[in-house]
Amino acid sequence: MSNLNTPTKDPRRAFNKKERLAVELVTGQTGAHADHIIPHSKGGPTSVENCQLLDAKTNQRKGNFLFKPREWQTMFLEAWDDRVEGDPFMLVVIPGGGKTMATLEACRRWMQDAGGKTRRIVVVVPSDNLREQWRTEATRFGINLQTKEFGINFKDEYHGGVTTYQALSIPEGHTSTCLRKFCQINEILVVFDEIHHCAEKATFGEGVLTTFAGANEYLLLSGTPWKTDGRSIPYVTYNKPGYVIPNYNYDYPQGLLDNVVRYLVFNYSTGIIKNDLTAEIEEITQGITDEEAQQRLNKLLDPDGAYVRKQIQITHQKLIECRQRMPDAAALVICKDQRHAERIGQIIEEITRSTPSVIVTDSDKTNATVKEFRNGSAEWLVSVRKVAEGTDIKRLQVLCYLTNVMSELFFRQVIGRVSRVRNMGDYEAYVFFPAVPKLIRFAENIEEAQVKALEEEEGPPRPPGPEGPPGPPGPPRPDLFESYSTDLLPSEAILAGKTHIPAEYADHIMALSQKHGIPLQKAMGFYFDLGEVHSVHSVESAPTSTSTAFADSKEEREESLRGKCHKKALELHFASEEPIWSIHRRFKPQKTLSEKELVHKLEWLMKEIQKWKAIKGNEI
Repeated sequence: MSNLNTPTKDPRRAFNKKERLAVELVTGQTGAHADHIIPHSKGGPTSVENCQLLDAKTNQRKGNFLFKPREWQTMFLEAWDDRVEGDPFMLVVIPGGGKTMATLEACRRWMQDAGGKTRRIVVVVPSDNLREQWRTEATRFGINLQTKEFGINFKDEYHGGVTTYQALSIPEGHTSTCLRKFCQINEILVVFDEIHHCAEKATFGEGVLTTFAGANEYLLLSGTPWKTDGRSIPYVTYNKPGYVIPNYNYDYPQGLLDNVVRYLVFNYSTGIIKNDLTAEIEEITQGITDEEAQQRLNKLLDPDGAYVRKQIQITHQKLIECRQRMPDAAALVICKDQRHAERIGQIIEEITRSTPSVIVTDSDKTNATVKEFRNGSAEWLVSVRKVAEGTDIKRLQVLCYLTNVMSELFFRQVIGRVSRVRNMGDYEAYVFFPAVPKLIRFAENIEEAQVKALEEEEGPPRPPGPEGPPGPPGPPRPDLFESYSTDLLPSEAILAGKTHIPAEYADHIMALSQKHGIPLQKAMGFYFDLGEVHSVHSVESAPTSTSTAFADSKEEREESLRGKCHKKALELHFASEEPIWSIHRRFKPQKTLSEKELVHKLEWLMKEIQKWKAIKGNEI
């Protein structure tokens, strides 16, 4: 067999009938088009080993896409190949590290190595938005995934499906029942995206176990390693302290060294809460206890208070600076709940004179908004929890944390939305949040990883800058009144390189970084080591990532065609006065029609409409 990792030039481009038949018999694939796995234009050989069968539309969309694994992805694929077959495999990768692409390549290889059996992929995700995202990404690997209208098996020309944990939480529900049946008919590889969601509700874990008891392989994914709270998650292995044990782990320091994720700069500000009746003042600063901070935080986050408005103004100013280098950079604000998010959206519009995208639910309408925002250039995205995990919008570069959720897992997930590198023009991300001691500790934990990466990259660390004095501890105050106002003091400090840099130093360092276009980490080193910068070398650019804007998937095309057929059938009804049910009865039930059959039906409907319009015109 030829080695697919070292493609050679092959003068013959087309596969012959024997090769097509061999691939169909060995892999169980069917399709109208015999396609090169490694594109012929990239040196892929015209051989059985490099052949896959795709429908024409999927092949057209796949184009010349060639997955070139990063070093860690290659190592993961080797570990996956060496696994004990049938044993759950846990992959932990930092948000933005490329776990979806690595997983889809593992899926493609697993299906390609079918040995004559029918192999299918099922992906389980925590939200509808991620379901659409997986479906879109899979088409780049020649994999069509079905997301709805499951029957006794997957539809023709589909290689599997995507569903949600919520859909599986009803043991005898339609989706769970269908997928259990699929596991009896086919060899199934189940991919559990963000598997830790099964700890949120016991029904999620029960649904997973019930549905996929008959699956052949289990690939578990997470962007954040976590510690069990006593509720075990299906297929997950823990160590004695209770932390998950991954089969392969790609952590934050590795991602920084590989230029896969951005350096993070944390900016935290003291919040002031003034009782309007008693004139008593409470502060949220790093010197108070966690309990005091939690009690005061809800008041501080009042959207009609000065704190929220000033925090948005500061965040927007940083966004403007980022957009000077990256014109489509965007900011994300995470809010407490839907009502809070809607009010924050109004404030952003008042301050910036631009309309933000508000994403607060998991519906088809908001999923479309996410896709539109990802591929557009709008400045602000307002959300609650929806884009806190998994959603890939690489142009998000600035984060404003205005929620009362104090979980480190959630904080890291939100940070992951702004940590994804596109190129070295956006090598840093900026996080603005209240000076809540717990949040500062979470940020310090992330900074430890950044320092570790810097030490590996640049040798011994530079001397730290001067530490800002801790805020004075305040005595606990009971919440006696509901009438209060809020305000924001100038930033206590920024947190970079695990150093708390007081505001008077931070302003100079950030100005230095902005003026010379260098990362804040380097500007900080220059400032503390030399006091001033005499010359700055340009930063070496990293290759820009491939765009993620794609045309509709096969399932989206079919859904669009069904909608067009409905409209044209109604139009034909008015033109011919034939009942709609009679028009549709000329064809098989619409949800069972293939894409080709739907196109045929639509063409027939349009011809009939024209015919009846001509008849009516002659009658007149």
